[in-house]
Amino acid sequence: MNPDEHIHVEQIGDIALVEISDAMQRVFDRADTDPRMMQLDRLMAEAEDSEFWIMSLDAMAQRMEELALMEEMQ
Repeated sequence: MNPDEHIHVEQIGDIALVEISDAMQRVFDRADTDPRMMQLDRLMAEAEDSEFWIMSLDAMAQRMEELALMEEMQ
């Protein structure tokens, strides 16, 4: 799933207006209840150094890609 096709950002002065597609919203909704994403979120919150924080963020990005693939297959 290409985010450029599913996320539209419009800048209006100091405000950014963000619109996402229904498919992308389903990916975000799935991520909210995904046990792996919740675990990664807790790990990132507990990270004590920036290297571990970045590794956690990378793992979250990878999981979001996996969730997007699941959405595309449905």
